[in-house]
Amino acid sequence: MGNEIRGHLVGPMPVEQFLEKYLPPSMIPDYQPLTSFSDGAFESTLSAAHETKAYKPFIDTITSFAPGLSFIDTHSNADTTNCESFTFKIKPDICVYADGSSPPRAGQSSCDISATEVVIEFKWEPHHNPFYTPANGPGPTSHFISETDKAMDTLGQITSYAAAQLGAQYRTHAFLVLIVYDQAYILRWDREGATVSSAIHYNEEPHLADFFHRYGQASPALRGIDTSVTPASAEEARLARLQLGLPATKRMLKTTVPGVDNSDSITLIFPAPLAVGQTPIGRCTRACPAYDLGNKKVVMFKDSWRVAIAGVLPEGETYRLLKEHNVSNVASCIACHDVPSISQQAPQTYKFADAPWACWHDTITPHIHYRLVLNIVGKQLCEFESSHQFVAAIRDALIAHKDAYHNAGVLHRDLSAGNVVIHEGKGILIDWDLSKLISIQGARQVTRTGTWQFMSAHLVQNRDARHGVEDDLESSLYVVLWIALMYTKSHLDIPVRSLLMKDVFEVNELEGVGSTSKSAFLNSRLQFSRDVFVDRKPLDSLVLALAELFAIRYTLVTREEQKAYATLCDYIKGLKPDAAELASLVNLSKAHTCYRLKMDMEALRSHDKIIEVYDLHLRLDGWIEDLPVAQTITSYDKHHVKRRIFTKSQCGSWVELTTSSKRRRVEG
Repeated sequence: MGNEIRGHLVGPMPVEQFLEKYLPPSMIPDYQPLTSFSDGAFESTLSAAHETKAYKPFIDTITSFAPGLSFIDTHSNADTTNCESFTFKIKPDICVYADGSSPPRAGQSSCDISATEVVIEFKWEPHHNPFYTPANGPGPTSHFISETDKAMDTLGQITSYAAAQLGAQYRTHAFLVLIVYDQAYILRWDREGATVSSAIHYNEEPHLADFFHRYGQASPALRGIDTSVTPASAEEARLARLQLGLPATKRMLKTTVPGVDNSDSITLIFPAPLAVGQTPIGRCTRACPAYDLGNKKVVMFKDSWRVAIAGVLPEGETYRLLKEHNVSNVASCIACHDVPSISQQAPQTYKFADAPWACWHDTITPHIHYRLVLNIVGKQLCEFESSHQFVAAIRDALIAHKDAYHNAGVLHRDLSAGNVVIHEGKGILIDWDLSKLISIQGARQVTRTGTWQFMSAHLVQNRDARHGVEDDLESSLYVVLWIALMYTKSHLDIPVRSLLMKDVFEVNELEGVGSTSKSAFLNSRLQFSRDVFVDRKPLDSLVLALAELFAIRYTLVTREEQKAYATLCDYIKGLKPDAAELASLVNLSKAHTCYRLKMDMEALRSHDKIIEVYDLHLRLDGWIEDLPVAQTITSYDKHHVKRRIFTKSQCGSWVELTTSSKRRRVEG
């Protein structure tokens, strides 16, 4: 997490400006300024023999500056309720709660990240500090993040706490305080990254005390609470749990989303989220079935942070276009909006990316908080009733893709296993929030789209490649292969199956580019030289046929073949040479090889050609009635990706309609 987040930190922001921007007294009714701070206030903290001995004196001192806040030592008590998906324990040194809301609650430890207001993390050794003051001053050519192993560990640790807090709550942003002996840093996290304050010598300067003094008086919205989401009433929660099949202990929330086409707003009751162990930036989609209180039916609710760049429409607007052009096999959007908020709740990292004090960082992508409601709830692709059904569902999704591309002028750009669901036996293509109008021309976006595991080999290997229709069509093969390898029996032993998963689906996320192993698989198809899936010859044949077809994209054409083809084209156009010269200049066999590849490349851009391959194999005899059986993937599951990486459901008994957090791709 430290390596993943380091390019999305903007700082060091002068701490005075940090406080005035994010906790301005003008936004705090009846604000009482800090007057009691004096030099040496935290001397007892700095006098501690070691880090754990510093917690109590720090809490005793900071409490006097922070009205309405409780500071709880949680360093020995992990959150065991909200963070089950993390592969490590979430136990910040100190959790700050609003008075009256701090644990322990029934069945909870003293760390409850779902109620935490601010996380405080201590480090006592300077080499654990991920931040430093640039020697030549701040600016776009300077750096302020240390890349030592210990510093990256610290950065990853505090990033995981931010991920847990933002994931377990409905928040627009969250504050975190890092204390490295006598220095403190305040971080404001949002879905674009984090703004980092300049170093605070908190025993001598009032800024840390002033931060908590202001925070304790601030409104919930200014603190980062999403005030458009409220607890459901007891009766509302009971009705929703009954309809959604949830246990009586599940905490339920409530929000309202404006209906489309001036229809009535929809009030939804839905389950409280659980934290996800992934970097807390990007679209961070949370999707789950919800109970439509007014219409008394179950719908799909999606909360996300949409990419706010030219050419990428709000998803609700895309659904409107799909409906207007009668696109097949898609859901209907019945409510959507950009979530209204005060200015301090909007993502801020992008806004300060070019500030004069900002040091080097990666390109920051702007985001806007967005909600959408769909009329159907589908089953996950991996919940198929037969392998024939999941393949047919992918074929149905390609039909939707074709209609959208040719009729509505929309390219989906994210065909993945989580974006195809099964509804009433038919495949539905969902998650259109990264789609783009094909009519929009111009410079290529600086960021890339697609869920990493299912991106074409071309996009994975080439950071600057444009995303075309042929990339989405190729992605359909990887969806088939992923579901088949993960949920059907095969003749491959576990190590071979795991290695195949690694070769086809692993990418280097940190560098934003993958290896050539995916294209190597297409060209060799070594594992499919014999039957792979048990008693599923049509499935074997389909994977092999698609792999052979898409391998054409990665077939090298020699310089001689290209030259021969160009000369032949000139002859056909009557430019040069004459027939006698042609015979002496051109190897017609090489020219034909180049010509055939060019024609085959055109076929790879044809929906009809790819759909024809699916239809041909779906008509074959030999499909069996088989239910999904989760397969063991050893090293791949352990070190690279969890089995359900492409899902985002908060509610295990239902399927979400969108793919997972796009942590495994660069967004755009």
